[in-house]
Amino acid sequence: MIVYETQALSSDSAYKLISATVTPRPIAWVSSLNATGGVNLAPFSSYTFISYSPPKVLISIGPGTDKLKDTLVNADARGEFCVSSVTPDFLKVMANSSFAYENAESEATELGIDLAPARLVETPFVAGAAVAMECRVDRIVEVGDDDRHRLIIGTVVCFHIDEAIWQGDRIDPAAYQALGRIGGPLYVTRGEILKMAAPRAPAGSEA
Repeated sequence: MIVYETQALSSDSAYKLISATVTPRPIAWVSSLNATGGVNLAPFSSYTFISYSPPKVLISIGPGTDKLKDTLVNADARGEFCVSSVTPDFLKVMANSSFAYENAESEATELGIDLAPARLVETPFVAGAAVAMECRVDRIVEVGDDDRHRLIIGTVVCFHIDEAIWQGDRIDPAAYQALGRIGGPLYVTRGEILKMAAPRAPAGSEA
């Protein structure tokens, strides 16, 4: 085994190790409204759900040492944002939206990304996304790291789901081809789905 104690690692080396270890990661394509009503659109792969009653998502945004990311500024000011899922047909334009535009500029406008109106919040989401979630900010928490990452916790107030991936009462896992990020320019599509039911009793015990 190759062993690294993290206190001896540079920030860049630590990032490369942890981002390549915790993978694949789903991508939150986050839309938010700036002060003039323009739509900021940026992808984040430090993202997961943390509860389901009510449903809440968590997105890590940083660094925030010199200047806060536009998404964080906008979500804090407006108290809302939307998350659109990313499928292979959106890969190139999603990657292009990660460019550091000025806050007053709209990635959606600059890149010609169509938007769809939300139902319960003002912020629109990406038209044609397989799944989109309207979110209200629950809280913003500082991580306490050297780069001052912040966690945005959002409560999902509305889901939008493409009928093509809907299976009666749930999302069809085979039809929903959400991309995952591996690290750097590398992404992964949905591969073989393996099935393994959770045991009803500890292994080796009598049922």
